[in-house]
Amino acid sequence: MTAESLPDWVTYPREEWVEITPEEAGLDVVAWRRLLSGRDLKAVAYKGEVKEGDDWGTVFTRGGYLVHTWGNGDYRSQTASVGKAFTWAVLGLAVERGLVDANEYIWKTWKGEGQLSHPHKHLDRGHHQTLTWNLLGRKVDGGHWGGFPVTNGYYWRQGAASGSVPEWADWTGDPFHDNYSHAEPGTKGIYSSGGQWRLAQALTALWGQDIKRVLDDELFGKIGIPADHWDWTPGQAVYEKKDWYPHMPGYGDFLDPPYEIDGHVVRGGPGWVVMSAKDLARFGHLVATGGVWEGRRLLGRQWTIGHGGGNGSGVAGESTNYTAFGIVTTEGIDFSNPFFPDEIFTGPVRLSG
Repeated sequence: MTAESLPDWVTYPREEWVEITPEEAGLDVVAWRRLLSGRDLKAVAYKGEVKEGDDWGTVFTRGGYLVHTWGNGDYRSQTASVGKAFTWAVLGLAVERGLVDANEYIWKTWKGEGQLSHPHKHLDRGHHQTLTWNLLGRKVDGGHWGGFPVTNGYYWRQGAASGSVPEWADWTGDPFHDNYSHAEPGTKGIYSSGGQWRLAQALTALWGQDIKRVLDDELFGKIGIPADHWDWTPGQAVYEKKDWYPHMPGYGDFLDPPYEIDGHVVRGGPGWVVMSAKDLARFGHLVATGGVWEGRRLLGRQWTIGHGGGNGSGVAGESTNYTAFGIVTTEGIDFSNPFFPDEIFTGPVRLSG
């Protein structure tokens, strides 16, 4: 794949990030210091998780250089929904390698018969019959469009009182039973971790291997994230740990089998990636460059997205100023808008040395 040209000041981190000063990063130093003084960042305490001391970290990069670190940039922790960005990348890699058409019905590849827990979940039945890879995976206008309404077992059990059950859902109160498509795909948008879990299962079947290994071999190894630097928690582990989030007991009850497909573990596609802020920022830099790394296109721009997690984690990149964030359990940054105003940038990166 060919890659469009990028500014000549954009580089790529090697084994370690090269840190530069705000002046070298092309920032308005007075505005930068004012901005830093107005941000009180600290470890987030999410739904009973315990974080102490340096158990958090955020890094800000520009043009492939490290500009600033809050907390501990090397601290690794599970990052809630950040895995959705990685799952989307795994789908993109499959499309670009010719394994599948994004608009093809999923049942043509994997029906789940004999593996999914209930017949009504089989992907050649009910609303699943018109469920495409793109509709199940893509997030548009804040929602997913596969018709899967479940995203949290704890809140789902509470029904309408939780505010998380849409009127079009056929609610039984059991998130395990109810994790299937309740509406014609493409007609109802809702943020759905349940749908992303089904996507992770389908992608495991499609690739015929652990999708963490897919990312290691096809993407992460090429951008400097070693396989042993990160983990992707299996969905079964989240399902079995009823106090995954202590203040939301049974949060993962929607994570239904299969937990392995043809001997390959199914990773937690909805989230639960364990990674440091510095390594998340590498992926963020890939997002900022639109999938280009050292002159080579690794992934199509449409498959490179950022994502934030409810536990104060996130990965983000933007291509106007080629900035990126890696955020791990940090309180004080609004992931929906983590970037700085354009006025803070006075020019491109210029190294003084």
